[in-house]
Amino acid sequence: MNKLYTIFLGILFSSIAFAQNGANKGFENQKTQLTRQSDISKIIPTPPQQNKKAVGDTIWSEDFTNGFPAGWSVYDSTGNNYNWVINNSDINNQTSIPPGYTNTSAIASESGGNHMLLFGDEYNRVQQANTSTSVELNSFFQTSAINLTGQSAVTVNFQQKFNRCCANAGIISNMVVSTDPTFTTNVEKYDIVNGESTGAPSQILINMSINISDFVGGLNGDIYLRFHVESGTTHYYWMIDDIYITESGLNNIVTDNGFYGLNGYQYTKIPVSQVQPIDFYMEAYNTGSVDQTGTNLKVDIYDGISSIFNDNSTNTTINSFGRDTFELNNFWIPPTNQLNIPYTVSLDIFSDSLDETPQNNSIIFPPFEITSAILALDDYSATPGNGGGNTGPNGVTEYEAGNQFDIVNQNEDLYAIQMVTGPNTPVGTFIDVVIYQIDFTVQPEGYIELWRSVSYAITTADIGTVHNFYDTPGTPIAALTTGESYFVAVHSAVDYEFGVSGINPSYGTPSARHSGIRYPNMGNPNANSSFGLTNTPMIRLNFDATVGIDTDNEATSFSLSPNPTSGKFTISINSEEINTLFITNTVGQEILSKTINTIGKIEEEISLKGYDKGIYFITLKSKTGNQTSKLILE
Repeated sequence: MNKLYTIFLGILFSSIAFAQNGANKGFENQKTQLTRQSDISKIIPTPPQQNKKAVGDTIWSEDFTNGFPAGWSVYDSTGNNYNWVINNSDINNQTSIPPGYTNTSAIASESGGNHMLLFGDEYNRVQQANTSTSVELNSFFQTSAINLTGQSAVTVNFQQKFNRCCANAGIISNMVVSTDPTFTTNVEKYDIVNGESTGAPSQILINMSINISDFVGGLNGDIYLRFHVESGTTHYYWMIDDIYITESGLNNIVTDNGFYGLNGYQYTKIPVSQVQPIDFYMEAYNTGSVDQTGTNLKVDIYDGISSIFNDNSTNTTINSFGRDTFELNNFWIPPTNQLNIPYTVSLDIFSDSLDETPQNNSIIFPPFEITSAILALDDYSATPGNGGGNTGPNGVTEYEAGNQFDIVNQNEDLYAIQMVTGPNTPVGTFIDVVIYQIDFTVQPEGYIELWRSVSYAITTADIGTVHNFYDTPGTPIAALTTGESYFVAVHSAVDYEFGVSGINPSYGTPSARHSGIRYPNMGNPNANSSFGLTNTPMIRLNFDATVGIDTDNEATSFSLSPNPTSGKFTISINSEEINTLFITNTVGQEILSKTINTIGKIEEEISLKGYDKGIYFITLKSKTGNQTSKLILE
């Protein structure tokens, strides 16, 4: 069997709930998937199944169109009447007295209209305001009897949307199945948290598919379902709609938690100096009633022209209703001689059998690139969404939010923090940006401030565009150390909404916590509250020594031509001084230096033939200052 990954950071995700939402990270509104290719000569013959329905056939369903169904029940274990209710509209208590925190649209379920709602924010709003305490919700709704007629593979499907607060441990929110209407005997629980971070709103809609065949497969009789938010939740809301049970089929593998990464981080832009071998990982669950032999993970990397890497993991067998974790035996190191090439990673699970629902066997990730100087986690959307700007618990508006990064291979001089502002930010809003070194020797981890920008007022030009924060152009704002972790954040007192692009890797993948928010700031160990973020802030590290330097200004004392060049280029200098010329690569290594004595204007030819293609920095140093320009070697 393939070895299980054990590098999970945070709480181990061990449920068998699946959300088939496409890629773990994705561009705005992007829903892509691979087309499954199978070798029909490898199909395993299977015995006929009596009374078998087609895959996906509905055995039972409920969409609440006619209200709360007869024979169903709701129950609140707190005794406060904090019950699930039927709802059919948006929820908003921002204008209530005392105010709440929720302002969100109704679940965009397939059927629309009526859905089940547990409104934790509204239940705890008054008590929280008056006593500064709140009650953990412990409430469920339960179906009447649902008859199953011997199907060997059965899946419960539903749609949900939620935002929960405020526990990071002890979270119990399950779909509970039993053949006993009192749920005292023969009970099985299935997690429905779906790996979403505490305090981070779920995606607009999560499609859940939970295979319960290991518990009730082949049953001739009744089952009952409970949807139970039991502990770890006091605020915000939970919505559920369109519950239905389907036959799962014979040969059906479902995948989730697909991941590629460098040292546990799923970067989208990686400087040459920080490149490491990339590993690949995916979980697979056999929801069919036939063992799947010859099952393996296939990895393919596409550079926009052709496939440049493909490999398969070792074959194994996933038993019926069993699951396994696959990782590639080999790593892949991105080439560093060509920059800004979009590499698209595709993961697919194959077996010897023809899968009956191949569309849920694949993940295609948004492209990542090797760059000269930018380290990023977000997907660089041209139409970013909005993050932050929401009032935190106890009415706190001040916050810091951002991304975590590791430095590997070599120390780095940080020349700027790069950030994109969300479109909902009012012009004139004041912010600053900050970088911390994370201290994991204490619990909770400490944040040591290395640098903070001056206060800055957002302009119209900042909305949706990149702004670099630094002190003096060409001067580092912080020295980052190999082997250390850093958190880069925006600090806002009120109103600011940072740009977001992409979804963080699923909870349960071997990834670090990419993004987070803390009220009022990261450096406060007694912060009011701290949450993970589902969507990735567009906040990045910039190692470009020329950031802020105007290389196109007429006062520049030299020029380069041709640029780009295939090897030879001419430097034209207009100066009355002795100058020293330095050429460095993207990792800061000096590859050439020479002294040039100029009186007036001179031209000198320089050759970089034999050097790797990429970006180089040409710096002219004199008594009156330095000038740097960028040269591209093709």
